[in-house]
Parts: sequence; structure tokens; C-alpha cells
Amino acid sequence: MKLKLIICFVGALFFIPFSYADEATQTKIDSTQKYLHLQKKAIAKLHRTIEKVTPPGKSVLEEKINKQKEAVNNPISFILYRPTYILPYYYTASPDFGIYQTPQGLPPNNQNIMRNEFKAQLSFFVPIIPVVFRNPNLSLNLAYTQLNYWQVYAKSQYFRETNYEPEIFFEDHFHRNWLLRLGLDHQSNGRGGQLERSWNRAISTLQVSGGNWLIGLKAWALLDHGQFTPGIAHYLGYEHLSFSYKLKNVIASIQLQNIESGLSRGSIEVTLSYPVLKHISLYGQYFSGYGQSLIEYNHKTQAAGIGISFNDWI
Repeated sequence: MKLKLIICFVGALFFIPFSYADEATQTKIDSTQKYLHLQKKAIAKLHRTIEKVTPPGKSVLEEKINKQKEAVNNPISFILYRPTYILPYYYTASPDFGIYQTPQGLPPNNQNIMRNEFKAQLSFFVPIIPVVFRNPNLSLNLAYTQLNYWQVYAKSQYFRETNYEPEIFFEDHFHRNWLLRLGLDHQSNGRGGQLERSWNRAISTLQVSGGNWLIGLKAWALLDHGQFTPGIAHYLGYEHLSFSYKLKNVIASIQLQNIESGLSRGSIEVTLSYPVLKHISLYGQYFSGYGQSLIEYNHKTQAAGIGISFNDWI
């Protein structure tokens, strides 16, 4: 009898911890399932809210992304990112002459900076991983934008300023009318010494569109900047708002930067494009404010140009 009692007692001591472990495991499973259920409800509620504020019908954003996906499958295609354009005539009302009067910034043959010049921008991106986590709407991308100011009307032509801007970002087209990007951005002018200008940012971009319009809000956190680029965020801010509208064949766009300053700093850029061929449009651009180029990030000016573009924001 005593032996039976001892066996039962030892057995109880052995199985009780496992019983508690099973209960603890079940509690964790129940908590996880409850969390996943609440998460699904929150996501469903978010989608319903998005549907309420999203215009019905076509989306220019969806059309643009579908064309990009088609281009990915074409080995000879070239996927343009921001507007890519050539402006053979570009006039700057008040260039920052002071920079180019320093020993490091003197133009070739000691020429004076001309207000008339040639401006061009090339911008494209390459999907590194077109499908991330088996989600066809989520991708990892590399992008590159280069902006050139060429003193082509000078006696001895030279590039006054070139800005280089590589990016890496995740892109989530989570709704036909909505898109989110999260990534890193580096921009510099590739110069050394006192003419060097650069900054690095962590960037997020949210875009929403309707059948003939697109709104984009880009915000960033400044990670660091070059030694000779003090106060760059003071002039160029932490945000960029864009609005593009298509009326028949004309696309009008406005870009606002450093809105928090009340546009006392930052810039306004307005563009118009009108197609003349399948992939070529007449293109006009007006700029007012700071940061026309990195070398002039703390200099205010006005400028305008005309030429052709190969794509637009929409």
C-alpha cells in the first residue's frame, strides 16, 4: 500500500509540471491567435477606410505601375523614374556668382557664369527583387537620378554643376490608387574641397491617385551631410509635396518643398508637358526658391526653361 502511495506521489510530481507547461503553451497560442485576429480586423478596417476615401474607377498610378511591370519583363526596356528631360534653353535670373569667383570654383579660362545654359535630367530605376515575401505588389528597387547644368553657350563649354542621386527603397503598391516607398537616399555633386555638397536621408513617400491626377508626399529624416553643406535641411526642409493633373493631353505639375517654412525657404517648381510623339513631349519648367542645384542649396533664385521630356509624373 505504501509503495502504491509513493508511486502515485512521484507520478504526480512528474506530470504536474507538464500539465502547467501545456496550459502555458495553450495560453500563448490563444494570445497569438487573438492578436492575429485583431490584426486582421484592423487591416480590414484600414482597407474599408481606404476604399471610402479612394476615388472609384481608373487609377493613373495603377496604369503607370502596370507599364513598369511590363517593362521589367522586357530585357531591352528602360524604366524611367522621375521626369527625364532635356532643356536646351534654360535661363537663371540670379546665379550664385560668388561661388564661381573663388579659386576652387573659377570656370575654365576665368569665364563669367552665363545666365543662359543647358539643363537635363536622367532618372531611372531597376527592380532588384520584383516580388518580396511572395507579395507581387511589394518590391525592392534601386533608382538613380542625375541632374546636369551645362554652360553650352560659353566660349569654352563646361558643366557648371552635376548632381548625383542614387536611392534604394521598398515599394508597396498596397491599393490600386495608393503606393508607399521606404528607403535611403544619397545626393551629392561629386566635388571635393569647399565645393563639395552632399546629404544622406531616410525617406518615405506616399502617393495617391485618381483617374487623371496624382498627389505625392515625401518626408525624410536627415542622417548626415557633408562638411561644406551646413544647414541644408534649414533651406531644403524635411518634406516635398507634388501634385500632377492631366487635362486631355496636357500634364501640369507643381512641386513644393520645405512647406513648414511657409515657403520662405525651399522651392516651388511648375512644369507643363504636351505630347508631340509617342514618347516625346514639349516640356516647360519654372523654378523659384532655394536648392536649384546642390551647389546653390542656400541661394535663392528664379529660373525657367523649355525643351522636351520623355516621361512625366503621370
